[in-house]
Amino acid sequence: MIHLIRVDPRLHTPMYFLLSQLSLMDLMHISTTVPKMVFNFLSGQKNITFLGCGVQSFFFLTMAGSEGLLLASMAYDRFVAICHPLHYPIRMSKMMCLKMIIGSWTLGSINALSHTIYVLHIPYCHSRSINHFFCDIPAMIPLACMDTWVYEYMVFVSTILYLLLPFLGITSSYG
Repeated sequence: MIHLIRVDPRLHTPMYFLLSQLSLMDLMHISTTVPKMVFNFLSGQKNITFLGCGVQSFFFLTMAGSEGLLLASMAYDRFVAICHPLHYPIRMSKMMCLKMIIGSWTLGSINALSHTIYVLHIPYCHSRSINHFFCDIPAMIPLACMDTWVYEYMVFVSTILYLLLPFLGITSSYG
């Protein structure tokens, strides 16, 4: 899809540019967990290094957060195209589209980096074995030796900012 959008000049519009970024994010999102899962399945091993867990967690969270923000940007694009068609070329210029994409990637990365750094610095006193097929932060929190209620609250706030607010923006744009 990314290649088709790039090759066909008729598809060089903000909607298709955003769609190609969504395709890239989906491809990268699935690439964070599946290769390690397939390796573990084929080799019979079921382990990952602590650093590998952090890298996997960072990219998984980056793609998840960025995708929600990009979907909200796509909803805004459709909202402007339908409700303000005469203003569309001004409101959704190539520069604005690029800013929305860079903003999605940047905010998703910052959110993921903060969560990953925090989780990697928590002291773990229980077994470092998680019963999950990838390194997921909610699966790692119960292994901590300290009280994690503040961090769990921050996960709640992050979920509202990166999932609920974009979802509400998407649904209101269709309303």
